[in-house]
Amino acid sequence: MSDKKAIFGWVIYDLANTAFSALFITFFFPLLIKVYLGGNEFQLGLVMGLSMLLAGILVPLIGAVSDSTGRKIPFVIFFTITCVVFTIITPYLGLYLALLFALLANLAYHSAIDVYDALLVDISTKQNIGTISGYGVATGYLGTILSLIMAYIILIIFGFNTKTGIQAIFPATALFFLAFSTITFVLVKDKIKKAKIPLKTAIKKSFSQLKDTLTNMHNHKGLLPFLIASFIYTDGMNTAILFLYLYGREQIKLTLVSFFYVYAVMAVAAMIGSLVFGRITDKIGPKKTLSISLGIWILIITLLINVNNLKSFLIAGSLGGVALGAIWTATRPMLVQLSPKQKIAELFGFQGLTEKFSGVFGPVIFGYVVVKSGYQPALIVLLGFFILGLLILYKVPSKK
Repeated sequence: MSDKKAIFGWVIYDLANTAFSALFITFFFPLLIKVYLGGNEFQLGLVMGLSMLLAGILVPLIGAVSDSTGRKIPFVIFFTITCVVFTIITPYLGLYLALLFALLANLAYHSAIDVYDALLVDISTKQNIGTISGYGVATGYLGTILSLIMAYIILIIFGFNTKTGIQAIFPATALFFLAFSTITFVLVKDKIKKAKIPLKTAIKKSFSQLKDTLTNMHNHKGLLPFLIASFIYTDGMNTAILFLYLYGREQIKLTLVSFFYVYAVMAVAAMIGSLVFGRITDKIGPKKTLSISLGIWILIITLLINVNNLKSFLIAGSLGGVALGAIWTATRPMLVQLSPKQKIAELFGFQGLTEKFSGVFGPVIFGYVVVKSGYQPALIVLLGFFILGLLILYKVPSKK
C-alpha cells in the first residue's frame, strides 16, 4: 500500500502520542508526584512498572485478535480515548489516586502504540519501511517540540512554579493527543483481507495463535534473541526517559524553565537522528543501526557517571536524543524482517510484551537505588542494561 494519505495519517499519530510521552511521562507527572503530592522516585518507578506489566499481558492478546479480525484502527481509537480521559483527571487527585490514574493512562497509551506500530506493514514496502518508520519517529519529536511550546505558553499564563500551572498541562496534553490522532483515525483504514469474524471466535482463535507462536518461536531464526535484547535495552531507555527531568532537577539543579530549553534541544537531536537513521536502516539494515545506537547509549551513561554538570547533561541529552530516535526507527523494521507476515500484529504484540515486562524492572530498580543510594549508583545499574542488550543483539542474524 503506497497511499500517501495513509502514510501521512500513520506518521501523524507519532506526533500526537509523543506529547503524552514528553509532557506526562518525562516531565510533569514526575514533577507533580515529587514536588506537589509528596511522592518519591520509587513510587514513580513502581507505578510505571506495574502499568507496563499490565500492558505486557494485554497487548499480545489485542494483537492476536487484531490479526484474527483484520482490524487494528478500532483498538487504536479505543485506547487513545481511554488514555486521554485518565490524563485529564490525574492532576486533580491525591497522591495514591493520581498514581493509579497515571497507571491506567500509561497502560492505555502503550496498548494503543503497539497496535499502531503493526499498521506500518500495511502502509509501507520492503524498500521504504525504514524511511517511513523514521518519518514517524521524527514527526513524533516535532510533536514533542510543539507540545513543549504549548506547555511553555500555559505556564507563562498560570505560573511556572504553581500547582495550578502544572495541573493545566495535563488536560492540554490530552487534547493535543486527541486532536492530532483524529487525523490518523480518518486517514488510515484497516486493510482487511478476510471477512470479519465474531469476537468470541476471534478471541478463541487468538489464544490458539498465541500458543502456536510461543511453541514455534524457535523456528523464526533470530526472533527470540531480538525480543530478549529489546527487553533489556528498552528497559534502559524507558527508565532514562522517566527519570530524565528529576535527574536534571536533583543533580544539575535545573530550573523548570531551563529544562524546557534543554529538552527542546534533545527533541531536535532525536528528530534529526530519526530521519538520518531511517535512511541508514534501509541501507545497512536494522541490526547494525541498533548496534550503533546502543553504543551511543553506553557512551552517554558512562559520561553521566563520570561528569555531573550542565554541559555534560546537555551533551549526553543531545546524543541520547539521536540514539533514541535511531532505536525507535530501527526496531520496527527489525521485527518486520524477522516475523512471518501473517503474524505481524501478533509479534508486534510480543515485542510489546517483552518491552512492557522490561518496564517492570528498570524503573523500579532505578527508583529504589536512587532512594537508597543516589543517582550515580543507579546510573551504573542502568549502564548494565545497555551493555547486556548489545551483547545479546549480536546473536540476531544480520540481513539487509
